[in-house]
Amino acid sequence: MTDLDISQADYAKQLIQSLEQDKTFNIELKEASNVFLEKSIETYYDFYEKGKRGSLFNCLIFYFPEPRQSDVGLFIEDRRGLYIKADHPVIPTQDNSSYTMMRTFIPHNFKSFSTKEIQAIKAIYLKAIYKTAEQVFHLDNKKN
Repeated sequence: MTDLDISQADYAKQLIQSLEQDKTFNIELKEASNVFLEKSIETYYDFYEKGKRGSLFNCLIFYFPEPRQSDVGLFIEDRRGLYIKADHPVIPTQDNSSYTMMRTFIPHNFKSFSTKEIQAIKAIYLKAIYKTAEQVFHLDNKKN
């Protein structure tokens, strides 16, 4: 994955496509899904491009349908950056002192997200998925 220039009109589409094609990230999402499946917890995740399949956003959604419908979404917007939004306070704040339901990310140089920044955002997103499971299913999950 290379740096992505947010001044380009279609960067959001490019980013969601690159995340969808990121083999390591997909393995991590699948592993999360499998961890929960072992505990008889159904989960779903999917990548959406704005305008396709009725999606209003370029986003990734990881969804827990039962017992309480909960999801963690990674939303990517053209020219405005990206943010993670969850149904529970599971997203670590920038200083890691608490958890919140939404966090916005702005590129360090205000123009493009570096590969390192994208890696950090993916790690925060995965952590929020596991924290959501803890909230919804009261799991004592050791994976952080």
